Amino acid sequence: MYVHKETLTINDPKTLVLSKALPLTKGQQVEVVVMAYEEDAELESLRTLIDERGITEADVMDAIAWARAHP
Repeated sequence: MYVHKETLTINDPKTLVLSKALPLTKGQQVEVVVMAYEEDAELESLRTLIDERGITEADVMDAIAWARAHP
């Protein structure tokens, strides 16, 4: 049995985009279980702020690396 677990942010409620291709074959049957986390107003506010300021994932990774190097 193959198992893949990934946490995604939904941009289109009809589409799930995985980070990588799964090692499955065309026509193979799979079971998909979707569990949604409850909305967190503070988190959503932060996401909006990040989008408005144009902060990228690379910016976040750079900030994390800097914080780890300067404890």
